[in-house]
Amino acid sequence: MLNLFKSNKMFRRFLGYQVFSALGGGVFRIFMLLSVHLIYQNPVYTGIAGFLMAAPHVLSFVVGPIVDRGNKVAMLRITTWVEFIVLALLIVVPFQEHLGVWFMFLMVAAYSIAALFEAPAGTAYLPQIVEENEIVQANSLIDIVAMTGGIGISAALFIVLGLEDVNFNYVYGLSAVFVALAIIFTKTLKEPSKAGENKQVQNFKSYTKDLKEAARFMKSNILLLITFITVAIGFVLEAANVNRPAFAEYHVGPQGYVLMLFFALIGGVLASSFVGTLGKKFKIGKMAAVLFVLAGIGRIVFVYILPTNQTFAYVLLVLYGMVGSAVMLIFFNMRQKMPKKNMVGRVETMHTTFMAIAVALGALFGGFLGDIVPVVDDIMTGQGVFYIVLGLVVLALPSMRKLPPIDEIKRANGDDEDEAKGQ
Repeated sequence: MLNLFKSNKMFRRFLGYQVFSALGGGVFRIFMLLSVHLIYQNPVYTGIAGFLMAAPHVLSFVVGPIVDRGNKVAMLRITTWVEFIVLALLIVVPFQEHLGVWFMFLMVAAYSIAALFEAPAGTAYLPQIVEENEIVQANSLIDIVAMTGGIGISAALFIVLGLEDVNFNYVYGLSAVFVALAIIFTKTLKEPSKAGENKQVQNFKSYTKDLKEAARFMKSNILLLITFITVAIGFVLEAANVNRPAFAEYHVGPQGYVLMLFFALIGGVLASSFVGTLGKKFKIGKMAAVLFVLAGIGRIVFVYILPTNQTFAYVLLVLYGMVGSAVMLIFFNMRQKMPKKNMVGRVETMHTTFMAIAVALGALFGGFLGDIVPVVDDIMTGQGVFYIVLGLVVLALPSMRKLPPIDEIKRANGDDEDEAKGQ
């Protein structure tokens, strides 16, 4: 991974953008839910905020052809500016006193709409600047650096939340600084000349053709099954996530919420290191099944051990963060490695659309579930049971069980030039 960093200048610049964008967006998404919970103490409001984070992404499939044919660097620049403006408004507008929760909902929606273009543009840009056999290493390195930064930020925010009067404007200000740094890095990125040689006018006929081509590709291979699996995960995970602030506040307080994030990020760093170095040696399906079962066991034990032994509980949280992050990173790499390079954006946005539907519904479901379930621990335990069942199901599916190691996954035939000649 270090050789890739040393030898590829454009990847180094993209790494800087990805890391600061991830830190800014991560602080925003996590602490928006926490601030809604702490300010209004209403699980339904927290659920609505989670819903609005996901709902715009239901339209991801619409932007797929635009991302694949368009200038991805320009999209990254525009979307990061929109995100920065949202964060600036959160800092300067006295939303708590005058505009209330509706202003916060509006800001969540605006930020999510910007991310609707930003995420697939970054996903499609990476294969254009690194070699085919470097994609897994590149993604792992991006995650390692971003999560390591997140660990440091979590430590700082842990101190902030320990103050007697918590001012979330400081939190959003920190997020804005990271997004501003991401904007600076986008100025150093360049659209590869090869990607720009075959640009064509996007009329409705070619647009619908692009969508149909990506849909046929998704339907014809294992990516459709993986999408179903990740959609199910997204629904259950978000239902639990919108109740996580209440769970943390009950057991360990607002600072504990950050501490939980801190140890989960440590697990994420370990996961990225594992996938980038050792993960390629194991068959994907069998490894995913084992990781799901371990994640479920870790989640259940964590819930029951936290009230009595916080030290051991946080060790388990590292395990949970590691196995959960590892399997999702593997699936993400498959979505980058399997399609033609000029189809990556469309495939990713179609997957994102399904995920957004699941996450949005999961957020609403979780909000109402938190309102009616008397003990929030039961929601977290149910999440763990789901992971165990999912792992057993994955192991029972022959198409998943026979998947090769990630490095043996082949890209579909065809490239930008071939497609251009056929149109």
